[in-house]
Parts: sequence; structure tokens; C-alpha cells
Amino acid sequence: MSQPKSEFDTPWKKVLDIYFEDFVAYCWPEQHSKIDWKKGYKSLDKELSKISRNAPVTNRIVDKLVEVYLKNGDEAYVLIHIEVQGQSDVDFEKRMFIYRLRLRDLHDKPIASLAVLIDADQNWRPGVYREELWGSSMEMKFPIIKLIDYKSRVKELEASTNPFSSVILAQLATLEKQSPEAKLTSKINLIKWLYTRNWKREDIMTLLTFMDWVFALPKQLELKCKEIIEGLEEELHVDYVTSFERMGIEKGEGTMLLCFLEGKFKNVPDNYLQKINKADAETLVKWGKRVLNSQSLDEVFND
Repeated sequence: MSQPKSEFDTPWKKVLDIYFEDFVAYCWPEQHSKIDWKKGYKSLDKELSKISRNAPVTNRIVDKLVEVYLKNGDEAYVLIHIEVQGQSDVDFEKRMFIYRLRLRDLHDKPIASLAVLIDADQNWRPGVYREELWGSSMEMKFPIIKLIDYKSRVKELEASTNPFSSVILAQLATLEKQSPEAKLTSKINLIKWLYTRNWKREDIMTLLTFMDWVFALPKQLELKCKEIIEGLEEELHVDYVTSFERMGIEKGEGTMLLCFLEGKFKNVPDNYLQKINKADAETLVKWGKRVLNSQSLDEVFND
């Protein structure tokens, strides 16, 4: 049931793409009412590549850039920095300052910077970046969301109808120092709880992916977890794990095909990426076999 963990930041980016409004509603409620959600929102992660060059970079941090519409009609950016490895970072404030400055220079729009901290240090609470020399100074302030602060709100999280509550619960569990066997118990309990939620199937699948990622277990315990969950699913007459595994196979085939395509054709346009994301495993394998003898992307995908 376990998914590859090589892309450490991918699950957080995915849940924020899907549940950005839910994230703001639960974790930043005072700002939720200021956004015109009827107009939707847009993830602009590709824009981050324009401002990240030569910036202090650490693979511990996930960066998300989201374009929203305010109720007064203005467009605005929400720039989110997530410290994902649970360690304090002395350059964190500087990184936030540089990214905000570069984004403001590139796009003349209001920017809200937010830090989400996934660590167990109650005392690490960055919120200000300052520079001063000879009477000249600059200062940037930003709010933080510290997940450890939700430890006292577990019952509230468990009772919530907001899907993002499950993300917080899963991440909180990883802050506990647990043996592999204890992790297995935590994972099973969370999945059992998830199955009691009256949420859409696609929500359950997405949140299962996130939980599976944060609860990396030894292979033997993963097999035990699978057996227990399969028994639960049989009792509840659902098949999330089976679908989840099938989704993992298709994701693996898609990743391999994309590597082949980029190796031969360099750039893969968005329309082909969408085809790959929607295809089943059998179709992905068929396209993969065509790559070697095809002279163009059209030949690979021509059905």
C-alpha cells in the first residue's frame, strides 16, 4: 500500500492544490471571508521558478503560490512556505523575505506570506525578518501556523467535517516518537477514522495517499497493515485499498513514461501531460512501447 517517498514535498503540494479553500477555512479562518471563492483559485507553482533562482534553497521547505480573488475585485497572491522536515531553519525568515520581494517585483499585486511549521519545537516561532544598517532598515512580518498547536484540539479535528482536518491529524501523529509497531497502530486507527467520514470517494483516496506517505513503515508491517485494512473494507463493503494500489501502479507507469518522453523529446507539453494523468496502466504501457520508434510525440499518443 505504500507509495514511493522520494518526492518529499509532493503530497503537501497535492493536498494544498485540492484543499486550498478547506486549508484556509480551517487554519486561517479570519482570512477566508476576504476571498471570493466563487471565482476559484489558481496554483502558480511554475511562477516560483522565476523567483527562486539564486535564492537560499533547502529541500526541507515546500513553497506554494496561489492566485486568489479578493471580494473587492482585486487579484492577490498567497505565498505559502511549509517547513516539512520538522527542524528549525535559521534562514527561514530570509527565504520568505527574498521570495516575497522577488514576487512583488515581478507582479504588481498584493501578496500574503504565510508560514506553516511542522516541527515539535514549541519555542521556534519565526515571524519577522529585519535588516538595518546606518539608520536604514527593512522589516517583513508574516503569520505562522504551527501544527503542534493543534495537539490540544484533537477531538475537534476528529469531529470536523473539513477534509483538511485529516491532514493535520496525520501530520500530528508523525511528531510523536513511535516504534514501527506503534506507527502501524496509529496508521490503522487514522484510516479507520477516515472510513467513518461521509466524504466523497475521491477525497478518501486523496487523503489515503497522504496518510500512506507520512506513515512510512517497514515492508512486513505494511503487509500487515494491508491485511487489517482489507478486513475492515470487507466488513464495510468498500474497496479503497484495492483502488489505491491500482492508482499507485498507474502513477508508477506514468512516471516511467514521462521519463522516457523527456529523455527523447526534452519538453512534454501540457496537453500530453493531461493525457498521461488520465490514462490507465494498460494505455501507459502501450505508449511507453512506442517511444523508441516514434519520431514525434504525436506518433506516441496517436490512437
